[in-house]
Amino acid sequence: MDFTERLDLYMEGGMINQEDVDDINAIIDLFDKTYHIKLEEENAGTFIAHLCAAFGRNKNHEEIDDVPIEAKEEIMGLSTYDESVKMLEDIVSVIHNHLNDVEKDYALLHINNLLATIAESE
Repeated sequence: MDFTERLDLYMEGGMINQEDVDDINAIIDLFDKTYHIKLEEENAGTFIAHLCAAFGRNKNHEEIDDVPIEAKEEIMGLSTYDESVKMLEDIVSVIHNHLNDVEKDYALLHINNLLATIAESE
């Protein structure tokens, strides 16, 4: 299932705007074309929800707590870490929204979860 319904609900609720939807669609397209990964509700719902929330927090200058150091260390020790960093760099290059370092750390967590989910389904 695609993210149209989720994004429509977020827009109706004022959580995101059209630029945010465009960024999410650019990310979905990036994963599909560059990494041959189809982002869907089942494998990336939490990741997309995080990005939408991050875009809103950015606009409102709202801060969130850092990723716990233990979690950061665990992510950095994963075999998918280097790939996830590259994916995050690619994400940043295709979006108009800004992600601060804390939001990037959370995005890395979600990307690694996505990669683990994909690996489990293969």
